[in-house]
Amino acid sequence: MTITQTEIINILKTGTYPTGQKGLKYYQQKQKYPIYPFIEVRKTQSDSNTTDIQKTAKEQTFEIRFYMKYTRPADIEEADRLATENEILRVLEVANIEPSNVIYFESKQWNTNIIDDTIYGSRSVLRFSIRDVSSTSGVGFIGSDDKIELNSEGTPLTLQILAIDTTQGFSVDKHYTDDRKAQYDPNQLIELGEFRITYETNPTITATIKAISDSGAVNNGKLHSSGGSEINYTFLVGQTTSSGRYSELQTSTTTFYATAIWVPVPP
Repeated sequence: MTITQTEIINILKTGTYPTGQKGLKYYQQKQKYPIYPFIEVRKTQSDSNTTDIQKTAKEQTFEIRFYMKYTRPADIEEADRLATENEILRVLEVANIEPSNVIYFESKQWNTNIIDDTIYGSRSVLRFSIRDVSSTSGVGFIGSDDKIELNSEGTPLTLQILAIDTTQGFSVDKHYTDDRKAQYDPNQLIELGEFRITYETNPTITATIKAISDSGAVNNGKLHSSGGSEINYTFLVGQTTSSGRYSELQTSTTTFYATAIWVPVPP
């Protein structure tokens, strides 16, 4: 993950700002002779790495400093300031900042001070941190790549997997011989896999999962697993449990039973 000051400025330039900020200028260094209004994008500290045996987290921190001079009534200038800050925050939120299509951690917080010195105006500082996560060994998988797709042959439904537990292989019966030696006998074989998958839910997802499960019919889908592999599974959709907490997003966990591998029919 590498994002530069120039890239952040290009994101900010896509915003639609109040007419009072016409001529908004962008810089990558502190201005000695400022012409208001303007924005400075500064990298406030060197990149930091936090490493454990499994993963390495790289964090970058920037400050977006918005300066404006008040030449109109303060309530009008304050309204423009708030509108500009909200628009800056909006374009950063919608931007697909690296790593693409993945959010491990992003923090954005405004702090505003009134300037009442040489000029009368304000300085707003948005402290902006992002984090990327990779395998420490270089060969491990990061779970953000895991997705499951259902209804692959109609209008597909794709779920970002928040957690997955997979069961494959034989179960084993254990017994003892007369001379007290343990014997292990392979029993039932789960050939393709049972997957207990946790995901963020919403009314559309809940209704779709319930409809497939209630039908008792198999559904052609895909499991996009870490490392970039993709397998076309025919699933039976089993039981779903949901969990929700006040101020937290509701998640659900569904068991998917892979019964076969399916091959797409050429158009």
